[in-house]
Amino acid sequence: MILLLLGDSGFGRLQLRQIRLAMRRAEIAEQRILVAGERAATLAGDPAADGVTLVDEPADRFLAAAVDDLPGDCRVIPPPIGRHIFARVLADGCGGRLTALASRFALPFARGQDDVLYLSAAAWMCPVSCMAPQICPRIAFERTWHLPSLLRAWAREQGMGAIVFAPRGPASGLESVSVLRLRGARRRVGKGGRFLVATSAPCHAAVSVLQVG
Repeated sequence: MILLLLGDSGFGRLQLRQIRLAMRRAEIAEQRILVAGERAATLAGDPAADGVTLVDEPADRFLAAAVDDLPGDCRVIPPPIGRHIFARVLADGCGGRLTALASRFALPFARGQDDVLYLSAAAWMCPVSCMAPQICPRIAFERTWHLPSLLRAWAREQGMGAIVFAPRGPASGLESVSVLRLRGARRRVGKGGRFLVATSAPCHAAVSVLQVG
């Protein structure tokens, strides 16, 4: 198995230490770790990076080139804050064009930047390690929102295909996406069409529209 961490010296360092801690606690199995990011080399010398393969190049470029060659049990951990990497990988693989979705959602936070619309169902800053439990720790009552479901339903209403990556596991604060899921999405968009592509937790999402053909 391989864990591919898309990050660098900022959140990548924090996430790498979380991975090591989860392995020591036997929350996840010991396995090979690969880190790809524009400043991944700055992790060299950090004890948490011992034995880790560091690839010092943009994460989206690396993933787009490697997705077909990575083992099927590889899980990809995106950065908690940053570019919409999965959408860029899909666009690069099929020659598609990404645009930001115009905000049509009555949410506390909706802001477009370049080709991404960032959404939040929370009107406050959440810790990057939050796993969005049903009882929200900030408001202390049941969470009634679920952005992946909202986005899929909206895409159906618009007659668009929906590809929503909803990372899960392998350990608290380290949600990941299977490389097989990425390959399946690439095959789907390769047939052409218009797709809503999102990477979404229950409370936060990055959303783009991908036009292919």
